Amino acid sequence: MTDLFQISTRFYPIRLNAYMRNEVEMAVEIENLTSEASWAECDVIVPPSLSLAPDKELGKGRLRIGIINPKEIRTGKCKIYAGAKSYPDVYIVKLVAYGFGRDGAIVGREEKRVDLRCEALG
Repeated sequence: MTDLFQISTRFYPIRLNAYMRNEVEMAVEIENLTSEASWAECDVIVPPSLSLAPDKELGKGRLRIGIINPKEIRTGKCKIYAGAKSYPDVYIVKLVAYGFGRDGAIVGREEKRVDLRCEALG
């Protein structure tokens, strides 16, 4: 089976600060490598010391990317939050992208793990 999507990510700023409330914005770019248009969604899963919500613990969320035509790239964005429990480390963020065909059935699934650095200030 050939790849359905090419997934790439960018963080701004490029790292989190340990032991304090702060955030990074993650941009998830998905390129459709097939010859058919596809609806794309992407699950974002963060480790327990990070969150996808600023005011509570939320370890899993979904980005709705939208319809991606062949050879086209679309971007979805989300924020990842750190707090007092976020210690200096390299955290693994798991991405699972799903492609849906015209009939609404899943036609493909791609996974990617990305590293997010968290560093102590000073």
